[in-house]
Formats: sequence, C-alpha cells, structure tokens
Amino acid sequence: LNIFMKRLDIDPNVPRSLPRPTYVVLSGSGLHLYYVFNHPIDLFPNIKDQFRELKHELTFRIWDWRETTQEKNIQYQGINQGFRMVGSKNDKYDLPIRAFKTGSRVDIDYLNQYVHKEEKRVDLKEKFFTEYTLDEAKLKFPEWYEKVIVKGQRSKGYWTVNRALYDWWKKKIPEVSGGHRYYYLMVLVIYGIKCGIPKKEVKKDLYDLFEVVKKVEHSHELTEYDIESALEVYDPSYHNFPIDVIVEKTGIKIEKNKRNYRKQEVHLKLARGQLAILRELEEVKEGRPKGSGTKEDLVKEYIKDNPNANPTEIARNLGISRPTVYKYLRK
Repeated sequence: LNIFMKRLDIDPNVPRSLPRPTYVVLSGSGLHLYYVFNHPIDLFPNIKDQFRELKHELTFRIWDWRETTQEKNIQYQGINQGFRMVGSKNDKYDLPIRAFKTGSRVDIDYLNQYVHKEEKRVDLKEKFFTEYTLDEAKLKFPEWYEKVIVKGQRSKGYWTVNRALYDWWKKKIPEVSGGHRYYYLMVLVIYGIKCGIPKKEVKKDLYDLFEVVKKVEHSHELTEYDIESALEVYDPSYHNFPIDVIVEKTGIKIEKNKRNYRKQEVHLKLARGQLAILRELEEVKEGRPKGSGTKEDLVKEYIKDNPNANPTEIARNLGISRPTVYKYLRK
C-alpha cells in the first residue's frame, strides 16, 4: 500500500505515476480504487464504450507485478463490475471490508491525463440523443419497441449460428489462465445463446469444464457460485457480445476472420471475385437473386469461414447490402 501511495499525483507523463483515487477499499485480499466524479455522467452507449477503453488503459497502468499485485496476468473487468459492500465481511479470508478516503472527487479531464493514447480517452461531447420520448417511440416504432425495450434485443442484427463456434470455444480450455477462469465460463454461456444451445446443456458443460478450470493456479478459489453467476448471461441481450471484449476478459486470442489462413487482401479478392463472376453469369443481380438464390449461398459460406463476422463486415467484404445480409442470416 505504501509503494502504491507514493506513486500518486506525480506528473502524468511519468510512466509509473497513478491518478489519486477518491477512496481506497481493502477487500480482504487486495485493493479496490474508486474515482468519484464531481458530477454524474450520462452513460450513452458510445460514452460507455469510451469508459471501458479508459478503464482498460488505467488498469494496465496500475497493474504492476510485484509492486501493486502478485498476479502476473492482468484482470480486466467491465465498468459495471460489482464489488463487496464496505462494512461487510470477506468470508473467504474472515476480514472486514474497509474504506479509506484518499483524495477528492475527480473529473474526466484528470483521468484522461493518465491515458497517453488519445483514442482511449473519454470525450463527453460525443453524445447522441433521440428526439422522441419512450412513449412516443412506442407508438412510432412498435416493432423496435417490442424488440429492444420488451425483449431486450439491442443488437442491429440478430441470428443464430451453428454450434461449431460453441464447440470450438470448449476446446480452448487449455488456454485458460489465472484471473480469466470465470470469464472463460461466461463466454461459453454467451456462445451458447449465440448458437442456440439449450440452457440445460450449457449448464452441464459448465459443470464439466469447471472441474478442469478450477485447477488453474490462482490466488482466488473458483466456486460453484461462479457457475451460477456465469449462467445469468444466458440472455438474448448478450448475443452480439464484442469480440475485442471477449479477448480482453478471457486473455484468449481470437482471430476475427478465419480466412482459411489467407491474408485478408487475398481473401477479399476471392470473395469479391466470386461475386463478380456470378454477376457476369447473371446469376446475381442488384435486386432479387435469380434461381435458387446465390447471394444466400455466398453469405452462408462466408459465415462458415468467418463465424464471428458481423453483418456490416459481411456486406462490405461481399459487396452486397446489409439488408440482404440480414435477410439470409435470419433464415
């Protein structure tokens, strides 16, 4: 703790300097840093994404093996991560959760100083609003209201892929490292909902993999409570969970596009070349496809090779419209 405190409020340009937190909480096994803002901040989706990047950079800066932590592997957590309540007790170590006021409230400009990559800083001016109230939107956009507000499906595109992605993730278990065990299980649940795997089967697989994952060396014990917690993300709202966040949380590298080990430039030339040939043969037109629907085959083939590709990426790389991509992905 003394080493950590000596690194606070030094010039932000000094590599080992750290922003002074408003509170430091002793969790029983480590420290939690709390930065309380002078004013509330509206978490519009794009602002939330920026804060995730900011926290990632600050975590990387603070996580210093042998000085601020005994864990080599950095653990990145989301901005919504919950922690034990101050005044409660850490039953695992039989220690109380204590908080200490170590600084004043902060503003975003103060924290931004400690992030050297400008693109990782938070710009609160980048907000977007809607001109409609929720009641007005319900009347004007009933389908959107049913999908987003009632069913909680906030993604632009929503489709189920085959279970190959789910089975592939299960085979990634040898790559699980300490500090990332829970998130590996959580992502299995996300891929379960994405691939249409029944919750009962996902739960069984979680318990089977748990016996292996809990043996991964780490200072914190993994418990069955973590399995039940991971199962809470078996919800359509997690269907399009970003790949970069999965990589960040699990520490497991994922190639966004399989491309059969070809370079992206070559892969795109092949995809676009195939479409050009089909157009020359008049099997594909800008409107409705002729015959059996070659665009559908093209989209499905692309998804087979690139299971993590999003609709925008598919449309751009195949040279077709996004509505066409959505049409075939929903089948």
